[in-house]
Amino acid sequence: MSQLTAIDWTIALAYLAVVFGMGLWFFRKQETNAGYFLGDCRMHWLPVGLSLFATQFSSNSFVGLPAKAAYEDYHLLLAILFIPLVVAPLACLYFVPFYRALRLVSLHEYFERRFGRGLRLVASIAFMVHSVGWMGTMLVAAGKILVPMLGVGENSVFLILIGLGAVATLYTAIGGVKAVIWTDSLQAFALGGGMIFLLSIIVGQIDGGWTGMVERASEQNKFEMFKTEGGFASANIFSACAFGFFVYLGAEIASFTPVQRFASVPTARDARRTVMVKAVFVAFSCTLFFLVGTSLFVFYSESAPDVLAEFGDGRKRDQLLPHFVLNHGGGYGMTGLLLAGLFAAAMSSLDSTINSMTASVVTDWMHGREVGPRVNRLLTAAFGSAAVVVACVLQTIDMPIFTILMSVSGAALGVLLAVLLLGLLVKRANAVSAYLVFVFGLGGYALSRFYDLQTWWDGAFVVVFGFSGACVTMYLAKPPSEEQLDGLMMHGRYKPRQISEDGLPE
Repeated sequence: MSQLTAIDWTIALAYLAVVFGMGLWFFRKQETNAGYFLGDCRMHWLPVGLSLFATQFSSNSFVGLPAKAAYEDYHLLLAILFIPLVVAPLACLYFVPFYRALRLVSLHEYFERRFGRGLRLVASIAFMVHSVGWMGTMLVAAGKILVPMLGVGENSVFLILIGLGAVATLYTAIGGVKAVIWTDSLQAFALGGGMIFLLSIIVGQIDGGWTGMVERASEQNKFEMFKTEGGFASANIFSACAFGFFVYLGAEIASFTPVQRFASVPTARDARRTVMVKAVFVAFSCTLFFLVGTSLFVFYSESAPDVLAEFGDGRKRDQLLPHFVLNHGGGYGMTGLLLAGLFAAAMSSLDSTINSMTASVVTDWMHGREVGPRVNRLLTAAFGSAAVVVACVLQTIDMPIFTILMSVSGAALGVLLAVLLLGLLVKRANAVSAYLVFVFGLGGYALSRFYDLQTWWDGAFVVVFGFSGACVTMYLAKPPSEEQLDGLMMHGRYKPRQISEDGLPE
């Protein structure tokens, strides 16, 4: 039976109503491609930055980060902190101005200019395969929590997946990128606000409060993030740095969605601000979620160690947070807030990714021609449906979803990052070597899986093997001409012209 009270249902349903209402509000304001995919390039930097954060912070993170903190340590947080400390500064200093100077809407457009149209389409396919897998794992993670919270049978999870996917797809199809960005902004605050409230409730039930929580967690080395013991098969500072740099850098500069968002604001300065807003919210929210997980560990270690042991097995870990809310949350509409936060985490990733996939089809495959709002909405519905199908398939796989996500992200984002860096940094690189990045990169991924290394290393292996292999084989074909390189490299005489404050070449 469901343990939801009237106030819980009110909070959760009111949240869904507000999100859907925002989609309806923007229904008649998306008549062109520029409106549907870029918000007419007039979006404010603050909601766009919040949207970037909410897109990356999915329901996998919503359940996975507290579970990681409760049963492991803070090495994953160290990897995440690469976003504000390393990735965001690099993006602001070098990549955002570069993309704005080239007036890119699609990152894959750069691949076409540098290596030919074929590579643009291959990159688009890689992006969409990764995106569908990402959305599928995100829906599965949400469904795993909703089953016990709603008090329904395991077989009902498929109906939950369909329902979540349908709601997010519908308001995305109706409202376009403006609905996506503004609902994501609301969802960013829903995520943080609910977790602050939950953390205060957990700590309030621990002997000694904050002091007691920190002391007992420290005794168990729960805050450890700089461990150097172990090799490639261990979670340590080296694997955390590898994942934090290669995968999160790929997600920031070598994925379609961020470049699309950079083009949705008026100036290069605004685009840099979006990156910094995302960085600040990532640092705050992810640290908050790890503290929630650590607090759950201390609470259950003291009051119910048998529960902690019961949920410590594989995919059951993700049930620890809902178990506390349902059994120890103490009312306050906490379950409704958790539901709203879960909806926020799930739909903020789903809506952005669906919109970006539709934009990729129109800009990369249809040459950016005006296809009209009806076609855009039909494509949006198709990709939303594909995500639900993939989620239903993944639901039948007995493997930790967060592990699947980390591995797939390492492979897909790693190969796109390697191609991008090859084009930006190596003058001699040509189309043949760019295609071979996929061959060598996926070979590196297979090697990582063959030796059963931590999935944290997958992205690093893909980038290093892909980039190195391409540099060795680029002599198999003639180099690009001077005209082909003009304005398409990060350094030297072939970099774009000086960039003005409005982000356009002077």
